[in-house]
Order: sequence, then C-alpha cells, then structure tokens
Amino acid sequence: MAFDESRYRREVLDAGLPVTEDLRTRYQLPRNLDGTAVAEAVAAVRACWRRSRARLKYRAVIEQLEAGYLSHRPLLDAAAAGDPGPLRAALEAHGRRAESGRARLRAVLGEAAGGLGMLAESTVAEIAAAHRVREDQVRELLPALGLRIAEPDPLPRSVPHPAYARCAGHLEVLGLRHLGDFLATGTPGGRSGEPLHVFGVLPAGPSTVEAAAQRWGRLPHGAAHTAAQAVVAAVRGVLTGQGPEGLARILLYELATPLRRRYAARATPATLLAHAVEELSVAEDDARRLVFAVLHETAGDPVSDRLRRLVADGRLAEAAAVADRLPPGSLAEDVHALVDHVRGQLAEARSLVDRARGLPPAEADRAWDLLEQAEAAVRDLPGADAVRRGLAVAPVSGLTATHDGPGVTVRWRPSQATAGEPEYVLLRTERRPPRDAADGTLLPLASPRVTSCTDGTPPACVPLYYAVAVRRAAEPGSAPSPLVVSGPVVHWPEVTDVRLRPQDRRITADWTCPDRARSVEVVRTAPDGEEVSVAARRDGFTDGGLANGTTYGYRIRVVYRTDDGPAVRTAGIRRTATPLAPPEPVTGLDIRLVDGGFSAHFDPLPGGEVRLYGFDDVPPWPAGTRLRAAELPGPGRPITARHTPDGLQFVPPDRPTMVLAVTIVGEDAVVGAHAATAPALGNPTLIRHGGTGVAVVFDWPPDGAHEVEVTWRITGEPGSRRRAVTRSAYRHEGGLRLPVPDGAGVEVEVRPVALLGGQPVHGRPSTTGLPPRAEADYRLEQHGLPGRRTVTAVFTARATVRAERLLLVRSHGPVWPLEPDDGDVLAEAVDVTLGPGKDVKLSARLARGPSGWLRCFAVGEALVLRDPPQHTLKATRRERT
Repeated sequence: MAFDESRYRREVLDAGLPVTEDLRTRYQLPRNLDGTAVAEAVAAVRACWRRSRARLKYRAVIEQLEAGYLSHRPLLDAAAAGDPGPLRAALEAHGRRAESGRARLRAVLGEAAGGLGMLAESTVAEIAAAHRVREDQVRELLPALGLRIAEPDPLPRSVPHPAYARCAGHLEVLGLRHLGDFLATGTPGGRSGEPLHVFGVLPAGPSTVEAAAQRWGRLPHGAAHTAAQAVVAAVRGVLTGQGPEGLARILLYELATPLRRRYAARATPATLLAHAVEELSVAEDDARRLVFAVLHETAGDPVSDRLRRLVADGRLAEAAAVADRLPPGSLAEDVHALVDHVRGQLAEARSLVDRARGLPPAEADRAWDLLEQAEAAVRDLPGADAVRRGLAVAPVSGLTATHDGPGVTVRWRPSQATAGEPEYVLLRTERRPPRDAADGTLLPLASPRVTSCTDGTPPACVPLYYAVAVRRAAEPGSAPSPLVVSGPVVHWPEVTDVRLRPQDRRITADWTCPDRARSVEVVRTAPDGEEVSVAARRDGFTDGGLANGTTYGYRIRVVYRTDDGPAVRTAGIRRTATPLAPPEPVTGLDIRLVDGGFSAHFDPLPGGEVRLYGFDDVPPWPAGTRLRAAELPGPGRPITARHTPDGLQFVPPDRPTMVLAVTIVGEDAVVGAHAATAPALGNPTLIRHGGTGVAVVFDWPPDGAHEVEVTWRITGEPGSRRRAVTRSAYRHEGGLRLPVPDGAGVEVEVRPVALLGGQPVHGRPSTTGLPPRAEADYRLEQHGLPGRRTVTAVFTARATVRAERLLLVRSHGPVWPLEPDDGDVLAEAVDVTLGPGKDVKLSARLARGPSGWLRCFAVGEALVLRDPPQHTLKATRRERT
C-alpha cells in the first residue's frame, strides 16, 4: 500500500494536538502488518515529518510525534523484522482502550446534556480536553446520542423596560404567572390556553394588546381593575418604545426568573424543564432552550469563552466568523476588545497573503516566508494553502548524463530555491524527452537532496532522456518546477562477470554477454606491445600457445547493430592474466619453533602459493593429489600464516593438529607433505618441599595431549630421568612429584604427547629449573657495659657460598622482623664469600632504647640463612638511645 501523504496530513497533522494514540493511523500501517510494508510505511511517515517540519503550524504536532516514536520504535522494528506479535497486541490493546473510552465519553455526554438534547460548544471543548480527544471525535458521537450543539440564547438579566418595573407585583395581585397569561385572558387567575413559544415568535402586537385591554377593562373597580390598568399602561409604553421585540424580551425575563431561583436552589435540569412546561406553560422545545440558556448563565458567557479558546488555538478566522454572527452590542467590553484584536490580526495576515500572491516568480521563497508568517499568526487562515501551492520553484541547471561503467551517471547543479524543503525528482524516458514531472520512469535517489545519481539498469541500445524537476516537499500539492532535460544518451552495455583463469600455457575466460549484443571481440596484447585478435564466443574464449609466467593484456569489446544498420563497438574492458605451470607439491615440510610460534619450512620451495590447512587426523588426500582450489579446505580448516625469511609463521594451534601444505596456482591445487604439531604446556612451576622432592605444576591444555613426557636432570649427577604422566594421574596427584635430594639443583623439561592417526606426536618442550640451595648459619654475641654495649653477628657455612649482601637489623619495636625493611640496618657487608674457615663478622654498637629484636638477613641466589634460637636475638631495655 503506497503512502497517502494527503490523507496523513488530513488525519494526523491538520488534526492538531493531542496526537491520536491509534498506531495504525499514526503510522498509516497496512492491515496485514507485513514486515516489509510496515518498514516502508514507517519510513514514509518519518520522511513526511521531516518535510513538514518546515511548516510552522505543524511543528508542535511533529515534535510530539517524534517523542512518541521513541517508545513505539521497538514494536515497529520487531514487526519490520518479521515479528508482528508485539505490534498487533498493542493495536488490540488500543482498540479495547478506545472502545472503553468511547463508552465513557458517551456516558459523560449524556450526563452533561441533562436530558435537554443540547450541548454548548464550550461544553464539547471542555469534555474533549478532559478526555484527551479531538473535538471532532466528540461531535461524531452526538447524533447517535440524540444530541446537538447549540449556543445558549441570551436572556435578559433585568427588566428590559423601566415602565414594566412594577408589573411583577400587579401580576401577582391578578394571580397571573407572566405576561403571556395577561395577554391571553381577561380574568384574575386565568391561564394561557396554548403553550407559549418564546423563541423566534413575537408574543403580541398592538391589536393583541388592545384586545387584552378591553377584556381587563370590564372588571369592576377595585384592586384587580387598578392592577390590570397599570399593566396595560406599562405594556403600551413598552410597545411604543421597543415594539413587539420589547414584549418578547419581557416575557423571556419573566420566564427565566423563576427558573433561575430554582436552579440556585440546586434543581436539576429535568426539574427545571418540568417546571417550565407544566407550571409556566412553555412549549417543550422552547422550554429546553430556555432551561439550557439558564444553565449556562452561571458558567459565564459561552460565546466569550469560545472566542477566547479559538484565539488561544490560533484559529482567528473561525473566531472572527463567530463574532460576525453575533448581534451588535451583545459582547462585553473586554470581549469586544478581543474581537477587535482578532480582526486586526486577521487583516494583517490577509495582507501578508496578498503580498505573497503579488510577488514575482523569482521571489517565490520570499512569498513562502510571508505565508509562514501569516500562518504563524492565524493558523486557519483561508487561502494561504492555495497561494502556497501556486508558488513557482526555481529549476536546476547544468544537467548532464554520461556513461559510467555499467550505467549512466546524471549530475546537476542545485536549485536556487531554499524554502519549503525543496527536493529533486529524476525521470527517464526512452526515444523522446519527458513532457512533465509525471511522464517517464521515476528513478530513486539516495536522498531527496542529492545532486547526482547513477542509473544502474538503463535500457540498452535505445536513446535515453533524463530530466530533473524540483518540488517543495513541505507542500505536496504544489506544482513542480519546469523540467530540465539532458539527452539523448545511448547505453551500450559491456560484458559483465568477467573471469580469466590462468592455466598451463593458456588462458580461458568466460563472462555474461548482453542480450542485444551481436558479437564480442577480444584483442590480446603481449608484453612487447604486439596485438593479436583472439577468437571469442558470446560467453568467453580459450587462448592457447602462451608462455608460462608472461603477463598478457586482453581488451574485450561488445559489438552492437544499430537501428539504421552500422555496427557499434563499445570502449571495452581490460583484463590481464599470466599463464602458469601446474603446481608442484611440497615434498619436505618441517615445522620449527621460532620466537614462541611455529614456522613451516619447505625443501625445496615450489612455485606458486603455498597454503596451510589443519586437520584433526591424517588428511583425506595423499600427497600428489590434484584438486580444484574451490574444493579446499575440505574437512580441514585454514591456518592463517605470514611469510617470513624462515618460512610460513603461524600461531601454535590450541589442540593437536596435522598441518598440510597445499600448493595453489590459479584455480589448481596439489596436496603436499604434512606434519603433526601439538600445543605447548606453558612454562612449568617448580616448588621445593622440605626434605627431598620437588613438585612440578603446569597448565594441561583442554584438548592438548593424551599424556606428558617429563625429563629431569639433577645437578652434579650424570644422566637424566624420564617419566610419562597421564591426565588422570596428574589430576590425582595434584601435580607431579619428582625425587630430588634436599638442596640439589634440578632442570625439568615437560613435553606433551598426542595421538594423531594412531601415531604419537610430540609438542614443543617447555623447560625450567631450580638452582642448588646453599645454607649458612649465624650467631649473635653481645659485649660491654650498658650504654657501651656492642653486638657482633658471626656468619658461617659448611660449603662455599657467595652472598651478595649480609645485613644486621634491629626491629622498630617488639614485632619480629620478617624483612630488612621491618627495622634499622645496624651493619652491612657486600659481596662476601662464606665457607669452611671463612667466617664473616658484622659488629655494631647498641644504643639504649626500648626492647626489640636483632636479626640477620642474607641476599644471594639460592642462599638460605638459618636463625639461631630466638632468645639469643633479644635486645633489652638497658641500652641507651
């Protein structure tokens, strides 16, 4: 379903605020909620928002629409992706809410009418605002409810004529209800025989008054006669001064007065209507109007309220029309001033429209701005849209259409028009220029404001004309600019999907030939510039007898026959190709460990490209098997490698892998040698336990090895030892324990072993070690009197060992020092050698101070310093600071 912008403007944009909550109307959704149709509808609606933002009167509506789109977007995106469930559920939920809202609205309207069958315009507006619906939606419900909109009739608030001021008392003496009884009867307590019509019908003329005066004149002299003559005199005075209309207003005043008293006493509309019909003898239709007018008196002047509401909404033209229908002098002073202001604004807006209408076509943008100013002041200004639709649009210039590969590229310079969101329309016709903007094939543009477009599928071999028109997108009904046409251009397509396949001493090619081509011509160019024609078919050629390793150029041209006979040859496309000798297999594959990765070496290196593929077992092809390159990798997986002087370097696989070398030349491939690899285990960690033994810990790869081969060599002992460890044994022991003498150095090598094709495969080894551990002892000797006490540390060792540093440290307090930084260094020796007969002494003077600890530390590779008994390391309080 195509997007109907005129309907969308009418139903959504022109409707104003509040915006409808019906998503189907809000986004002009299709009935079946097809994913593609939903996406197209939403895109078209949002494009309409973008174009219409240039219209000031739509801006507030569009801002609310765009804000609501943020919450609706997940539903619309899901429907566009093929899941209309959430959107359908939202539409159904809205339908239920809308029906419930209509039911509540009907009930409220019935209550507001009060059985009178009428509603004031102001009441309709208030109810619409309270229920957040548009006024026209409320009006649509009224006929089905038997209701109509009416303006309350103005009722006199005081006696319309001074001569009649005392007549209420006289009528009470006569037992009459109102002037209608007085004019219809001639005896006290009489009643009018027919229902009174008080709207649109004059109650009496001079003849009726004189007839009533004769009847009342027959009364005998007394209070009743006197009261009747007073009323007759007053009625004659009103008739003389105001005519029958004055008597009509007096009757309205007399009928409204008792209704006002009862309404002030909280009487309902039904009670007031019954009183007017049964007690006051008013005709039922006029009684409804009378009660309706009384009910709306206390709410203020409904006409004034409506005028203010229209002015607040910017509908000044409608406000002026309402004011023009009112009788002169019926408006209060402040409302009259408001009406004068409205008429002044309306006159200014109309003058802006007239100025815009009178501007020349070259100033159409200025005219558009004037119309926007006018509508900013008067939203419902009549005639503005008609003038806007008639504004001229400056056309584009410099239109060109040229061949561009498989299509035709059209370029133009932008229009001078800027107002009203100008957009471009690109058309194409065959054999003749287009006549107008609706004549020809519409070509889609990447954006409505681009100034170029490539026609990727132009008809072949026929004269083509391209034209560009400009239209103001903010006013869909406006006329486009005059067409600017370029042409004729004839499109002669080249061949497509060209593929040249190098082979041994020959080149084969294939392509897709245009349907209307007569033939294809191919010319080969050798490196020395010699050109030779090559026999070609419609779909390709085979060129043999070439030299391998030599690059040849080919020019492929399409030949067409025109309508008038001569052949036309295209410019053609150029390709190069090099014949290649058949690929040779890799015969020697050696995988080495280089810089933490693997490097594949070939001996010798064959001609062509060598690629590596990994397999979890022996490759399915024996060496020497010839394949098509498209058949690779088969059950294997490509290995990403980079060329280095040492070969193809690649990252070690994360599981045992059989690496296969394949030589590829063009589209041919040949299988070469293969070699097995296994992942490394990472550097092991060695932990020396007290006494004998060293624990070996390493990361066992998840898919790395069936078992691990461990080799260790003890320093000072000949030979090495080897042990195979399975995964289960390693997990059971929580590592691997090796028998190593206490303090002896050891070097450990771990190497994974995997099975590929039933054969063991050894991964690269990882090596680490522990140096021999040397031990030294020390003792502390304290000498001298308090205040002059010295301490001497004597270091001894049973074997020769080197120490980088020897430290004598006193703690800062009563805490045992664990490191040299936990106290003050009293003495230090650097780069010393300990051994039998090579004791080292460090002496320092002890100052008086609090109790603490003395301790020595040794720094050196694999050197362990053993402490003497702790009680000999105590520093007492007797020393002075």
